[in-house]
Amino acid sequence: MKNIKLAIILVFVTLAYISKSQEDKTHLLDSNKVVWDSKEVKELELNVDKYVPVKWATKVVKVSSEYSKDDKSAGQALGRPNAITACGFSKYAWAVKEKNGEESSDAANIIVSFSSPMLIQQIAIAESFNPGAISEVIIHGINKEKQTVYTAEPKAVSQKCRMLNIFMERPSDFMVDKVEIKLEPGKVPGWNQIDAIGISDVKDSVKVKINNIPNLKFDTKPERLSESINTIYDEDAPMISPDGKTIYFVRKNHPDNAGGYQDRDDIWYSKLDHNGMWTPARNSGAPLNNKHNNFVQSITPDGNTLLLANLYIKDGTTADGVSITYRTREGWAFPEKQIIDGYLNLSKYANYYLSNDGRVLLLAIEGKDSYGKLDLYVSFMEEENKWSKPKNIGESINTPQNDFSPFLAADGVTLYFSSEGYPGYGDADIFVTTRLDETWENWSEPQNLGNVVNTPGSDSKYNIPASGEYAYFASEHNSIGKKDIFRIQLPKIAKPQAVVLISGKVINERTNKPVDAKIIVEELPDGKEVAIARTDPNTGEFKIILPAGKNYGFRAIGLGFFDSNKNIDLTDVDEYMEITDEFLRLNPIEVGQVVRLNNIFFETAKATLKPESFPELDRTVKFLEDNKNLEIEIAGHTDDVGADDYNMRLSKDRAQSVADYIILHGIDSSRLIVKGYGETRPIAFNQSEEGRAMNRRVEFKVLKK
Repeated sequence: MKNIKLAIILVFVTLAYISKSQEDKTHLLDSNKVVWDSKEVKELELNVDKYVPVKWATKVVKVSSEYSKDDKSAGQALGRPNAITACGFSKYAWAVKEKNGEESSDAANIIVSFSSPMLIQQIAIAESFNPGAISEVIIHGINKEKQTVYTAEPKAVSQKCRMLNIFMERPSDFMVDKVEIKLEPGKVPGWNQIDAIGISDVKDSVKVKINNIPNLKFDTKPERLSESINTIYDEDAPMISPDGKTIYFVRKNHPDNAGGYQDRDDIWYSKLDHNGMWTPARNSGAPLNNKHNNFVQSITPDGNTLLLANLYIKDGTTADGVSITYRTREGWAFPEKQIIDGYLNLSKYANYYLSNDGRVLLLAIEGKDSYGKLDLYVSFMEEENKWSKPKNIGESINTPQNDFSPFLAADGVTLYFSSEGYPGYGDADIFVTTRLDETWENWSEPQNLGNVVNTPGSDSKYNIPASGEYAYFASEHNSIGKKDIFRIQLPKIAKPQAVVLISGKVINERTNKPVDAKIIVEELPDGKEVAIARTDPNTGEFKIILPAGKNYGFRAIGLGFFDSNKNIDLTDVDEYMEITDEFLRLNPIEVGQVVRLNNIFFETAKATLKPESFPELDRTVKFLEDNKNLEIEIAGHTDDVGADDYNMRLSKDRAQSVADYIILHGIDSSRLIVKGYGETRPIAFNQSEEGRAMNRRVEFKVLKK
């Protein structure tokens, strides 16, 4: 070819489970030299991995023929290519209407527009199945300019799919905002499909490839869970608890469902026993299950709160929305409606996910500002059971097709989701992306999890425990019934960032009995609230997951008790770990009761408060505001290092610093008495640094209730 190589891209897509007509499908998505205005176009030496800026069509202006208004519609030609990598007949690419059970042979055309006009040097058309039917391509300008840039005699080509790159010798003479494509389907046997239409201002070929995680390699194959969970019935939509010890899933049309075998979706669950075996699955029963569709969407780290799809009505019916249920001493509470400001879903489908910290709600819904069908949105907790107006997380993730099934990992930044809008291995693939800032609109380029997890079908409901050791999902491949629940061990490169799982109990200091309490976690020193958990009302147990590498303060709140505070420093932790047996002891509010302020920090040998003390002091102010009749003694204590008189002065000065802060923030000084006890009232031996640290403290005692 005149001693100049034509650069091509080979995209090999192995589809392991596909119909016989598509077996061993290795195909070429090529860059074709095409004459523009009958002038020779110089062939290009191209860098295969070079990024080529391209704008994909965003709107169908006109179409003469389409298979339906949904599957294989003209709208399926919008956005980036998503069907061409499968190189087969797909509902996610445009096809003309059907006539007598076959593709209509009538000539057809489509006109698409772009988000903004530009001078172009290339048009890229993803012919995803049976290419060659295109007879003419016309560009349209913003001032009604019109120019034919490609003509050809339609005929079958050797490839099953291709990327048709139409180059021009120089930039277009006008700003292009629309592209028109004419095709003659009758001249190319089989259904002809177009997946995407793009324009670019560079001559380097626009290519398509699946954006896999680099160097991703699974060491094991997917493992079907035991027959304690999987049956001849349809098991779907698994949700593993963050500690990895309980799994909820949907079992379809089972005789033990709330509505019997006609009940399509009931919530079932299984637990890991002490031998690491799954117990026989049980139906969750009422109120989680009724005769309608029931799904668990997420589980909080403590296992005591479930996010459920749909609204639960007292008469046993359901409605569009999302609900939360809490574990009580008697079982699960009736699911509470979550009030979402301005909630609107134009689709009959929806998914939701509640972040591990309980403060962020992800939604897969179709709003008025959606880029296509289902988009991912984010909403923030404003108060209990009330959420902010959903915010679209942006086109760096959302596509003109369905983007759904969000799962936010325990680190709070790694998002796994399913999409029909990216090049992949099937109808919908699972992707991973990382949140880059606090706007929730900036994300890394989504990466495909590969064909070990993704199949030719629709893959979704992917989720992982806090450890990141396994991913859980449902699949029909190698199942014993319809869909079964599987898991696969994750390589390090596919895991989210490290977190720490903290478990413990909240108990009554006087009786050692469990307390029904709320746990609030704050990031120190700024006091930003980062997590909320509830104790199991029967045992007082709680579990919290926190991103590693930071310092945190804990606060347990129980009705009729003083708050209990503690801090855990995880700044030096850089891998998953578990901290167990963390006890938070709550003291009942009684005259004479002494409460330690745990998260109070002073500069060494001084009475100057450090900023990380302010969140604890602010909570003390709020406690005194809520209990307006309380009068307290603020007492300072030291260890036995140093002279007695020095320690006495230091302890009183530190107590005074605390009192000054409280008074400055609005509490009447008449309610406070300041005392310094120096080293005279130790609560631990001073022989070790740990004991001395316990003795260096500030407390308050209730004088009047």
